[in-house]
Amino acid sequence: MRFRGCLLAFPLTLSVVACGGTRPAPRGPAAPVVAPDVDADGPPMAIADAALPYAIVDGHTGRAVPEATFWAAVDGAQAVCVGEEHPNPHHHWAQLHVVEHLAGAAGAGRRALGLEMIQQPFQGVVDDFAAGAIDEPTFVSRVGWADRWGYPWSYYQPSITHAIAHGWSVRALNARAELVKRVGKVGVAGLDPVERAELPELVLDDARHRAWFDGVMRAMGDHGGANMPSADNMYAAQVVWDESMAAGAHAWLAGGGDAIVILAGTGHCQDGAVAGRLERRGVARVVTVRPIIDDGEGAVADALTEANADYLFVMTPPTGP
Repeated sequence: MRFRGCLLAFPLTLSVVACGGTRPAPRGPAAPVVAPDVDADGPPMAIADAALPYAIVDGHTGRAVPEATFWAAVDGAQAVCVGEEHPNPHHHWAQLHVVEHLAGAAGAGRRALGLEMIQQPFQGVVDDFAAGAIDEPTFVSRVGWADRWGYPWSYYQPSITHAIAHGWSVRALNARAELVKRVGKVGVAGLDPVERAELPELVLDDARHRAWFDGVMRAMGDHGGANMPSADNMYAAQVVWDESMAAGAHAWLAGGGDAIVILAGTGHCQDGAVAGRLERRGVARVVTVRPIIDDGEGAVADALTEANADYLFVMTPPTGP
């Protein structure tokens, strides 16, 4: 089985399965990974130019889903997690399409946009940007976008600014990179009391999710040799990432929010990851959406075999010269 976009990529040089594309190394060179129709040497594709025709497929059964049925499920959810392969502009367009739909829905109530891309300590910076207290370049600098995320800001800017323009809250959901790196190195048991206090509630014995993680690890092969963290520690780091996002989204909902749209890598927007961990916290209506390009090389079939998202947002690339 191929794992498109499920690459070993973690902040601050720690490798772990993020399942969303290879993040450029924060403090060193890295070969960029781009969508097949994107020029790696040119500027990032504008998200408005990345729109493609799409159809909706049930991610568990493979059955075609009427678009109205899909949007009804999205409209009725408390949390919608829309995945991405981070370097793929078409996936970011799909996310924007969901945000635009919900922003235009009548009677939407209090909504939020939750972001894997920004770590929780920077929530105050996010709030300042949403309030207009700082400009865009200042925001990008203060959240450490280039070092702590690394993918083009222009891929995310349309969804974030659209949400803000419609009065949504914007939530920084990711765990602090240094904490995740520390877990990957020493495990949860090796943390000091201050670090342990920063952890969300963790469930580390989800057998299906662990099997998925181990499968991705096997597919990726050995990428670190003797310097590679243990599989248990790497899995714990992945779970800290998922649980932190779930805890942050749940806290916003529990504080009076009506619904949240979460943008995250495809490995996080799946049943056993953020979605299942939200449900464990009492969020009853969670929908997972996986954008995917029907490339004619089995991408949709692979996703259906994995069967870990509610809906596949299947985009069709243009044909011909």
